[in-house]
Amino acid sequence: MNFPVSLSVVLTRHELCKDFDTSNTMGILTCSEGWNLHGSKCYKLDTEMRNFTNSKKFCKNLNAEMIMPKTAEENSVLPKIGEWFWIGLIDHNKTITLNWTWNDGAKLESSDRWANGEPNDDDSPEECIISGPTGWADVPCTGNKTTVCQKKPDIIADEDESVTLTCDVKYKEDITKLFWTRSIDDTSVIVSEYAKGGNVTLPSLVFEHVKWTDEGLYKCHVTTISGLTLTDETSLFINATNMCPCTCEYRRKLEYWGSKIIPNRTKEELLKELESELQKIKKELAVNKTQLSSSIRRRTSAPDKRKSSETMGLAGAAFICIVVGVVVLVDLLSLVKFVKSTITSWNFKKIGEKAKDKKRKIIDINKRKTQTSESSA
Repeated sequence: MNFPVSLSVVLTRHELCKDFDTSNTMGILTCSEGWNLHGSKCYKLDTEMRNFTNSKKFCKNLNAEMIMPKTAEENSVLPKIGEWFWIGLIDHNKTITLNWTWNDGAKLESSDRWANGEPNDDDSPEECIISGPTGWADVPCTGNKTTVCQKKPDIIADEDESVTLTCDVKYKEDITKLFWTRSIDDTSVIVSEYAKGGNVTLPSLVFEHVKWTDEGLYKCHVTTISGLTLTDETSLFINATNMCPCTCEYRRKLEYWGSKIIPNRTKEELLKELESELQKIKKELAVNKTQLSSSIRRRTSAPDKRKSSETMGLAGAAFICIVVGVVVLVDLLSLVKFVKSTITSWNFKKIGEKAKDKKRKIIDINKRKTQTSESSA
C-alpha cells in the first residue's frame, strides 16, 4: 500500500548572483513518459481489462496507486481520462451498511459524485466503484474494467526557491515514527541540513532556500501504531543553470560518507572502519619516483590551447623557418662556389700536364734526330 504524500512548491525567489537575472520563475511539475499531468497529479490509463484486485496490483508495480479522486477538482478530471475504469474505493466491510473506504485507508467524505440512482447494489454484492460518463457507479469487484493509475509528479524548482514536501498523513494520532530519506544514483544519503521538519511533530520537509545539492529522490517513511510501515516517493530536480552552481562533487562525497558514519564512534573505531577506503586513496595518491622525471616532462610539454600561446607559437615557427632557410641558402651558395673552384683547379692541372707531355715529346724527337745525325757521320 502506498502512503499518500502530496507536494507543494512555495514560489519565492531570492537574489544569489547579482550578475544574473533574478526575476521570478515558477516551479514546474512534470510527469514521466506515458503519464499525463492533470492538476497536481500524473495519470496513466491502461486499456487492458482487469478485475479490481489485478488493477490494484498493476498500479503498485508502476510504483503508483489506483486513481482516488477525493476532491471536486480531481473528480472533474475523470472525463478527460476516459470512461468505465476502476476507482480506488471499496466497501471493505462487505455489509448491507455501506462503508466506503479509499485504498489508502481514508473514509469517503463526499457523496455528491454518484451517478443518478447509485449506489444501488443491483448485482449484489457490488463493493467496488467505476467511473462512468455521468458519475460513479457501484459494481462487483470481479468484473473486468480498464485501469487508471495516479502518482505525484516530479518537481523542478529553481535554486533558492522555497520548496515544501508535505506528508499528507491521515489519522496523525496513529503515527509513531516519521522520517525522510533522499537518494542519489541509488545511494541513500542524509537529508539536507538546510531542510526543516520531516518528523512526527512537523511531518512536512521545508526548504526555505533550496540548493542544487538538495536534488534527489525523496521518500517519506511512516510507521503506524500497529507496526505497519508505509512509504511514498517523489523526485526533486533543481534548475541551477543561471544561479552559478558549484560543479564539483565534493559535497556529494561528504553526504555519502556522512550517511555511512554511525554516531558516537571514537576516532580509532572510525579509522578502523574506513581503513580499506583510506588504503585505496593512499594507493591512488602514491607517486612512482622511478617515473617522476618522465611525469614532469609530460606535464612540461603539455599543450597550451590559449589563443595567445597559439599566436606566439606560429610566430616562433615562422622565425625558425626563415632562419633555417637563410642558413640553407648560404650553405648552398658556398657549395656552388666550392664546386666551381674545384673544377677550375682541376682544369688548370690538366692543361699543365698536357704541356709537360708535349715538351717531353719534343725533347725526345730532337734527341732521336741528334743520334741519327751522329750515326750517319
